[in-house]
Amino acid sequence: MAVHSTTINWDALSSLTRDKFLPVLVDNIFNSNPLAVKLLMNAEKLDGGRKIITPLEYAKNTAQGFYSGYDVLDTTPSDPVTTAVWDWKQAYANISISGEEELKNSGDSMVLSLLKSKMGNAERSLKDLFGTKLFGTGAAAPGTNEITALCGQGTVVSADYTSEAACIDPESSDTFHAPGNIDNCIIGYNRSLGGVNSDSYSWWDAFFASFGNDGTSVDSAAATWAELTATTNGVSAIAARMTRMYGKLTIGSDQPDLIICPQNIYDAYESGLQGNKRFVGADAGLADAGFSTLRFKGADIVADSHCPAGVMLFLNSKYLDFKVHSKRNFSFQDFQKPINQDARTAKIFWMGQLVCTNPRMQGMIVGGPAAYV
Repeated sequence: MAVHSTTINWDALSSLTRDKFLPVLVDNIFNSNPLAVKLLMNAEKLDGGRKIITPLEYAKNTAQGFYSGYDVLDTTPSDPVTTAVWDWKQAYANISISGEEELKNSGDSMVLSLLKSKMGNAERSLKDLFGTKLFGTGAAAPGTNEITALCGQGTVVSADYTSEAACIDPESSDTFHAPGNIDNCIIGYNRSLGGVNSDSYSWWDAFFASFGNDGTSVDSAAATWAELTATTNGVSAIAARMTRMYGKLTIGSDQPDLIICPQNIYDAYESGLQGNKRFVGADAGLADAGFSTLRFKGADIVADSHCPAGVMLFLNSKYLDFKVHSKRNFSFQDFQKPINQDARTAKIFWMGQLVCTNPRMQGMIVGGPAAYV
């Protein structure tokens, strides 16, 4: 890369960033967390549109059945499909070099070192942005400019939690659970998601359960590490609870394929496994990205540092999908000089949305320990 004796050749620097550094940054973002590996890397590219429209099949076609001979066939119009409507969301990261930095880093090696540092910072920022927003923003609803969240709540269990008819638990309708009526959250109930309000359409609700309920009694306190790892007839309590949730989210061969939890809950599950059954059949893509995975039935279990404490998410990625604009899929804007700053700034842009076409096949167990106690 050619540079002037005292100033940076910005055209060359922009070209180098786009051709050499940006592909590495994007690959690392794709491999930053389990959902990015499974969904963001394979996002569907769209050319535009005011909104993202996804069809939803929520009922069976009523005009069907067996018949014999001259039986009259039912020709009643049936429309078991509706649509969800999603807003585009945008994200960016700046790469800025001040005039002072430009003067101090005019040599080739210095410029490359500076650019590498700046791109590394942008990479870490975007990784954290997507990782954090996928899991919502704690107890507050996701912001209007943020992507759809998996779960908008950020706590586990409270004595204030009450049962909801729409919040179905594998054990009992009286189970304590996390507050899930937060708009724009996939794993929720009595909330608006994709323009569909589950106050009116219960088929748009997800499933909740609690580690604080052992199936025979309601307990508003979070389960302890010892309670999760305790065994009955050789089966750990955490595995028994997971089995019930997994079964609730299974219809024939349609079942969860990814389970995400914090590290301590991941370790609680691993502690109760036989050594020769821990890693059989792990997802090659997750393993290649450097994630340590366990298996539970047909799903990979992965620890994610962004996952809220005390929860375990059961996801069916068949119904989860990132849609991205074909012209803003981590696109790069060349370095430009602001009129009011002694600096040059380049930008990385992304535009898309996380959509879900079947929250009914997603679930969450709350009430797990926040630590190894």
